[in-house]
Amino acid sequence: MRSLLTGLLAAVLLATAPGAGAQPGLTIGFSADPALTAGTSASRAVWIDRALADGAGIVRVNVEWSRVAPVRRPRGFNASDPASPGYDWSAIDGPVKDLSAHGLGALLNITNAPAWAQGPHRPRGALPGTWRPDPQQFASFARAAALRYDGRFPDPQAPVSFLPRVHYWQAWNEPNLDTYLSPQWIRAGRGYVAESPIIYRRLLNAFYAAVKGVHSSNFVVTAGTAPYGDPPGGHRIPPVAFDRALFCLSGALALRPVHCPDPAHLDAVSHHPYGIQGPLWHAYNADDAAVPDIYKIARVLHAAQRAGTVLPRGHKRLWVTEISWDSSPPDPNGVPIAQQARWYEQALYVLWRQGVDTVLWLQIEDSPPIPNYAASYQAGLYYLNGRPKPAVQAIRFPFVTQRSSAGVVQAWGRAPQAGTLAIQRRGPGGSWQVLKRIALAGDQVFTTALTLRGGAVLRAQLAAQTSLTWTQGP
Repeated sequence: MRSLLTGLLAAVLLATAPGAGAQPGLTIGFSADPALTAGTSASRAVWIDRALADGAGIVRVNVEWSRVAPVRRPRGFNASDPASPGYDWSAIDGPVKDLSAHGLGALLNITNAPAWAQGPHRPRGALPGTWRPDPQQFASFARAAALRYDGRFPDPQAPVSFLPRVHYWQAWNEPNLDTYLSPQWIRAGRGYVAESPIIYRRLLNAFYAAVKGVHSSNFVVTAGTAPYGDPPGGHRIPPVAFDRALFCLSGALALRPVHCPDPAHLDAVSHHPYGIQGPLWHAYNADDAAVPDIYKIARVLHAAQRAGTVLPRGHKRLWVTEISWDSSPPDPNGVPIAQQARWYEQALYVLWRQGVDTVLWLQIEDSPPIPNYAASYQAGLYYLNGRPKPAVQAIRFPFVTQRSSAGVVQAWGRAPQAGTLAIQRRGPGGSWQVLKRIALAGDQVFTTALTLRGGAVLRAQLAAQTSLTWTQGP
C-alpha cells in the first residue's frame, strides 16, 4: 500500500518542483466538533488547549438559525436586532467566548432556516429548514449575528464585558445537497435545470451585504460544497456544475459568462473534498471533486473572476471547511490508524499545492458509536478516551517526500514553530543523519530539494518535535 501511495503522489508532487525556503502559509483547524463547540466551558477548555497544541488556528461553529430564532415571532420582534425578544444565543456565546479567550478564531457557519423564513408550499419531501429560504430574512439574521459578535455587544453573563469580535462568517452548508437546500432542480420541458445555485446566490449576496454592513473587514466564506452529485433531477448537484451556475458560467470547458444581474459576492470559496479511497483518489465524474480535484473548483473561480461574475474584484481564497477519514480502531470499517495519519498529511500537501490555504478537519475527538459506528464519526485525532492517534503527529508536523529524479527528492512539510528545521535520514543502527537544514521564522510551510540516491527512511525535526517517518523509494 505504501509503495502504491508513493507512486500515485508522484503525479501530483512533480507537477512543479519548488526550491528550498518558506512558501505561502497553511492554516489548519477543526469543523464544528462538539468537543470544541458544545459541553461545558471546562470541557471545551481541555480540547481547545489540545487543538492549539496541534497547530489549529480556527474552529467552525455551527449556528442553526432555526434554533437561535423563535419558533413563532413574538410581538415587536426585530430580526436584525440580536437583543430582540425570542432570540436565544446561549449555545453560541459560550463557544465563541472560549475560543476567543484561548486565541482561536471562530468561523460562524449559519444554516437551517426557521419555518417562517422558508418559501411557501414546502413539499413533504423537503426537509425542514431547506425549502427556498428567504434571502432578506437570512440577511436580517446574519446582521443580528454580526452585531452580536462585533466586539461591542455586552456579554449577558458578564455585563461589564463584551462578547468577542468574530471576523469569519460562512453562509450555509453544502447547498448542492437537498438535505441542506431545496429544491436542487426544477423541471424545464422534458429535462431539468439547476435551481439551488440560483437560490444560493441570492442567499450568499444577502448574507455578504449584511455582515459586511456591520464591519467591512468581516470575511465571508461560501458554503462548503459536497464532493459528489447526481444526474439532473437527483438529490445532489455535482459541485463543479453547481459553482459554474453559481458564478454564471456556461460550458464545462469554455466557461463562458452568461447574463448575471447579481454576481456572487465572497472572500473565499469552500469545498468539502471527501475522498473515498484517500487523498490521491480522483473523483470518477468530471464535475465531482475529491482531494486532488480542487483545481476544478479553482479553475471555475478564476474564470468567474476574469469575467467579473465574482465580486468584489481581487484575490479570492480557497478553503476546505470539512474533510476526514474514520480510523480503525475504533470503527471496524475505517482505515488503519497509521494509514489515516498518512492520508491526513498527504491531504494537506495535495490541497495546499492546488491553492488551498485553510483546512478544517471534521473532528478532533472521536464520536460515541451511537447508535453504531456506521452512524457516527471516528475521524478524530484522539480516541473517545482522549488517547492520541498517530494522526496527531501528522497534523502537528506533516512531512512528505517524493523522488523527482535519480538523485533528487522533493520534500514538503509544515513546521510547528520557528527555528532551524533539519531533514534527517536514518542511518545504520537507527541513528539519524542530517541531510539539510532550513531556517524558518514561524509555523509555516516549507519545501526543499534533497540530494539523495537510493532508498531511505526520512523525517523532519525541529527542536524537540519530529514528524512521522517517510520511507522514500530509490
